Order: sequence, then structure tokens, then C-alpha cells
Amino acid sequence: MTAEILEVDPPKRLVHTMRALWGDDVKAEGFSRVAWDIVPVDDSCQLTVTHDQLREGANAQLYGGWPDGAVRPQDPGSRRASSSRSPGSLMYT
Repeated sequence: MTAEILEVDPPKRLVHTMRALWGDDVKAEGFSRVAWDIVPVDDSCQLTVTHDQLREGANAQLYGGWPDGAVRPQDPGSRRASSSRSPGSLMYT
């Protein structure tokens, strides 16, 4: 993937272009846009990832969702027993 940062508004928003490079067919699609919006929720946060500006009829590989692990909450069962927790580790949209 290659990208260019379009907007930065810490700690609320990051927007960048995205061009997939894993094959000539998806490279030919050119750039789309990804926005990461972060909203505080109690002692954590909600992360919303929006992938848009894809052309009508774009390669289906770009519409199939992000790979497992790309945007996922941390498994609550894997947290260490402590009073602290990582912000955003349990919520996502």
C-alpha cells in the first residue's frame, strides 16, 4: 500500500489516501481515501474507519473488507489482570 496524508487533527482524526499494491489489477484502480475518526468514550474510545472514494465497479478485492487484524479490538481475554487498560481496546465500529 502507498498513501499520502490529507488531514491530521490529533487526537480526533486522520485522513489519508490509499493505493493497494498487491497486484497489477488493484494497482490500476488508483487511489481511494481512508478516514480514522476517534471519539472518547469514558476511559476508552470508539474508532470508526471509513474507506471511500472508490470508483463505481472497482475491483472486488477493494470492497471485501480489511484483513483480519487490520481493524479489530484487542481480545479482552488477553488483557493482563490490572486496573489499567489500553484506550480503545474493547470498542470499535
